[in-house]
Amino acid sequence: MARKQAPAQEEKQSRSGSWVQVEGGPILACIDMGTNSFHMIVCQASPERDHFEVITKVKEAVPFFRRSLTAHYIDEVALNSAISILKIMRKKAYEKGADSIVAVATSAVREARNGAEVLSKIKEELEIDARMISGKEEARLIYLGVLWSMPKLKGQFGIVDIGGGSTEVIMGDRHGISFAESYKLGAARLTQRFFKKGQPTQETLRELHDEVRGVLRPAAARLEELGGMQQLIGTSGTVQSLAKIDRVRQGKPGHELHGWRISQKRLEEIVLLIEESSIKQEKIKGVSSDRSQTILAGAIVLLEAMRSFNVSEVIVCSAALREGCVVDRFLQTGWLDGGLKEHRDPRSSSVHQLMDKYHVPYDHAEQVAKIASDIFIQTRGILHEYTSYVGHLLWSASMLHDIGMFIGRNGHHKHSYYLIKHSGLLGHSEEEVGIIAAIARYHRGSEPKESHEAYYTVTPENRKVLTDMAAILRVAEALDRSHKQVIERVTVAMQPFQKGGYERKLLSIIVKLKPGENCYSESWALLEKKEFFENQFQVRLSLQVQAEAGYAVKSNK
Repeated sequence: MARKQAPAQEEKQSRSGSWVQVEGGPILACIDMGTNSFHMIVCQASPERDHFEVITKVKEAVPFFRRSLTAHYIDEVALNSAISILKIMRKKAYEKGADSIVAVATSAVREARNGAEVLSKIKEELEIDARMISGKEEARLIYLGVLWSMPKLKGQFGIVDIGGGSTEVIMGDRHGISFAESYKLGAARLTQRFFKKGQPTQETLRELHDEVRGVLRPAAARLEELGGMQQLIGTSGTVQSLAKIDRVRQGKPGHELHGWRISQKRLEEIVLLIEESSIKQEKIKGVSSDRSQTILAGAIVLLEAMRSFNVSEVIVCSAALREGCVVDRFLQTGWLDGGLKEHRDPRSSSVHQLMDKYHVPYDHAEQVAKIASDIFIQTRGILHEYTSYVGHLLWSASMLHDIGMFIGRNGHHKHSYYLIKHSGLLGHSEEEVGIIAAIARYHRGSEPKESHEAYYTVTPENRKVLTDMAAILRVAEALDRSHKQVIERVTVAMQPFQKGGYERKLLSIIVKLKPGENCYSESWALLEKKEFFENQFQVRLSLQVQAEAGYAVKSNK
């Protein structure tokens, strides 16, 4: 298959996608389910849609989640603790008038073998939108939080977010991200690895410094290739704790934390102080007992990041993942502009970016996606009751179904699955990415089976969504088998018919062709592929071609 050249940048910016209306109205609560602690922020959008007010913030330590970093399993004690904390947070959110609650789970849940089951239980018991996000999606949300809270940021800047399980490194400007990666350099994770007995030694400290430098070396090289950063922004608890220590040392304990600048030289002095205090088992002044357990490892990560990225100071930002989640939801629901309108549709943008990366031919993908969307919309209330949220998953899978052709034609549906699954589609939860990948995988080949990874890794409650959408995608793909986009419009009509004394439903797909075209290839392909759709929705499928003056029946009954 001949591959088309990737479209020019200005063309990419004008593309539109399948719009899905996410939840998140005027009062939104967002919970960051971190490794060290859970943070909730409740915000109210303004009627002018140019800002939002923070109504309340709540923080609870969750030390039990740290165990999952080594066990890769969230035990019952940790789960019950998390549910108890989430119940309290949910109650406080509703007391503040929250219309919806979003909870995002990061590295601790992401790496746990039972992470998906944990989120399913949280959803079932608490009825909140709990979702697992990839490291790259976490980075995107942190970036949005920084953009919103630091409107005067200009030029190319970097962000380092040091969490309990991971550290996110981001670089970009106000228009977009040029680099985003998540590294297993979280403060709690490194503390467990290097200070197993709770007390560091000069040797383990040296090993930790070397480890962080080594992990960040490829990032430093790539950032230098991209032109480097003019400023470095530090986010989350570790950075703020270090800033508090620095404020006291500078004789300005009451100075505002947001925007505080720590020079590399002063950070080196602070790290040396923390290292000496930790070796002597002395309490670090100005640091909470919970934070004191992990601040040493976190401080070393920040210092080595500054050295690796060749920056002289770090600027503290008090906003991070949870604020970014609020910004993202308010942008997507139309409750926020604030100069960030270009970041409003990350779901469609990430699909287009992945298509560009693997040189997917747009004409065929867009035709299949249009036909799939038309069938989805016109059969709502007839064959299914799915919302536009599911419709977007179908659109994304349709656009990406042939992405595996980049690797090879044979078995390309399986290649598509793995490329999508591990792409880190921004704007989507890990669960959503898995569903999109699985729908694309079944656009051809065998039907879903319990032995298939693409099927059994999707949660039981979403398997019908997968199979129903895959059935629609198969039909839509068949209707552009020639890859010539001969069909101009698709209309769906349902009517009963008798067979063997039983009444069955006949679903007619009525197509209008472009002038001078035929659909022989599409008719043959539909005949080959329609059985899965017919069994899935318990209908008989037929294809009709619209003539100039009415409908003319054309095979496939």
